[in-house]
Amino acid sequence: MNQRRFHRVKHTAPGELKHHDMKYRCRIENISLRGALISADECLMVPLNESCTLSIEVAPGQAPMVVTVGVVHCFFSMMGVKFIAFEGNAEQTLLELIRRITTEPEKLAQEWESIQQEKAGGKQPTPAEPSVAHCN
Repeated sequence: MNQRRFHRVKHTAPGELKHHDMKYRCRIENISLRGALISADECLMVPLNESCTLSIEVAPGQAPMVVTVGVVHCFFSMMGVKFIAFEGNAEQTLLELIRRITTEPEKLAQEWESIQQEKAGGKQPTPAEPSVAHCN
């Protein structure tokens, strides 16, 4: 059963994941308005439900988009994360990035509207699907 509320788009970009004193060079494999799939050439040693800082390169020479993420899935060198908090204008940057690459602009507009309604109503986003995997 697919419990995702937000569609994902294929997007490969370099990034850096920081967890406590550890830094991992990583790649974004796909992304949505509320999460991403990350891969690395090494084991990502971050426990489930931990928070990290993810920096994503948006364009060469441009400051990276910085997001606080929570780990929802982790298996060796792959990790699924949900976006928890955005630094500066990172959320708007994310919307513009996905807008450029999505094949479903109407769906994206609906998803963005639902996020704005949640913010206006003071509701918290629905938690990500439960996780059963753990980092090996």
